[in-house]
Amino acid sequence: MGYLSPLLAVRVMKKTLDFYTKSLGFTLKMAFPTPENPQYADISKDGMVIMFVPAQEYGIDNKEKFGTGVYLYMQIDGDIDKYYNELKLKGVKIAVDIKDEPFDVRDFTVEDPDGYKLTFNQTLKKA
Repeated sequence: MGYLSPLLAVRVMKKTLDFYTKSLGFTLKMAFPTPENPQYADISKDGMVIMFVPAQEYGIDNKEKFGTGVYLYMQIDGDIDKYYNELKLKGVKIAVDIKDEPFDVRDFTVEDPDGYKLTFNQTLKKA
């Protein structure tokens, strides 16, 4: 089976990479040409990959509202409540608080510096 790796245009690459690696716990896999001045980067967490490019390199004006209507739904490993609390302590912007959904999933949503929404989820364990 294949997988999906979204490519997101961002305003400031370094700020975005710091947010995803330092605040959300993703791992930087590649930054080209250098980590100090990336024109492309990809990160991963629990087998998921997100790629980034600078918006201005693709003709996207920095005044644009990024992330409108974009939600990345990401199933994580580990304890979702612990992860949620870690992000809150780091000051990550929580867009939707953690909750149990009627379809046996527990999830919450954060917003990144460019307005993209990431919904982290985990299947509820049945008794």
